[in-house]
Amino acid sequence: MRVAVTGASGLVGGQVAAAAAAAGHEVRGVVRRRGSVAAQGIETVRAPLEDPSALRSAFAGCDAVVHCAAVYAFDADRAAEVERVNTTGTVSVVQAAADAGVQRVVVTSSSVTRGSSRTAAPRTELDVLGDEPAPTYYASKVEQERVALQTGQRCGVPVVLALPTVVLGGPAQRLLPSNAIVLRYLLDATRSTYPGGCNVVDARDVALGHLLLLERGVPGERYLLGGQNVSWRTLHATVAELAGLPGPFLEVPRPVAQAVARVAGGWSRLTSSAPLVTLDEADTVGRWYWYDHGRAALLGYAPRSARDAVAASLAWLLVGEHVPRWVREGLSLSPDVRAARPLVPRPL
Repeated sequence: MRVAVTGASGLVGGQVAAAAAAAGHEVRGVVRRRGSVAAQGIETVRAPLEDPSALRSAFAGCDAVVHCAAVYAFDADRAAEVERVNTTGTVSVVQAAADAGVQRVVVTSSSVTRGSSRTAAPRTELDVLGDEPAPTYYASKVEQERVALQTGQRCGVPVVLALPTVVLGGPAQRLLPSNAIVLRYLLDATRSTYPGGCNVVDARDVALGHLLLLERGVPGERYLLGGQNVSWRTLHATVAELAGLPGPFLEVPRPVAQAVARVAGGWSRLTSSAPLVTLDEADTVGRWYWYDHGRAALLGYAPRSARDAVAASLAWLLVGEHVPRWVREGLSLSPDVRAARPLVPRPL
């Protein structure tokens, strides 16, 4: 099968492209900017989401499209960009895929469209985002799903929706809010944690889940692609254990998390840098973002443990620019972290 993958230079898109190539598919990585790197050895073409003609050319001759390109950010100053790219961009992709004669489109959404709970109860594809803290990113993903299915129906191309949870690992060209969860604990001298919890999944498993949906997913259906449900305390304890750090200790309630986010926002504006945590994220403290991936499991989806996903996140963070040297020197890494990132030879 010839498969085009949008966002092939990103975390999920890059893994999807690599997994599809490894499975024997002919893969075309679709990126926004020249020089972006998709999975090694994969054909790369430039096609911005706002250029329908370029998208049609990129999809020409392809049997399927996996649409992973999106803006994953909680910064208030990027709200308009998040809405535009995640919704209007998706309409353009599905329309261009139909025009190019593509037979199936898999769209990467997010588990947050299924909402969260006040208690530790997993949610399914039948749940919806309710009356709860909902950052612009969440709303954009709800709208993305709606317009993807609507456009697919209007244009006559089958659309399947993939809903990953908190995706950890690499490679990633920039720090995403998911891997930032792990980074925050490394940088937190208080070793604090929070009430509530989330579901974390390895990026490699999310990629394999996309392939299952590409081959066996039912058009018009949503599929949660999660890993393991954990409390924030368990997640932070896993980071601590793998990195050789103490804690976690104090459980920080939402008001304190919000105050910290306001300080972080002020510092980011002062230094013209991206905030490590935003007020939108702090507003979700105390909620349980737990999900049941049973529908995908029926197709053969079998993700790794949360511990493996955290190890993968640490492995990639520690070779990037986001962990200061003084923090690295204070870590005593588990062998599992070192084993989580395969050694890739560089050309001499």
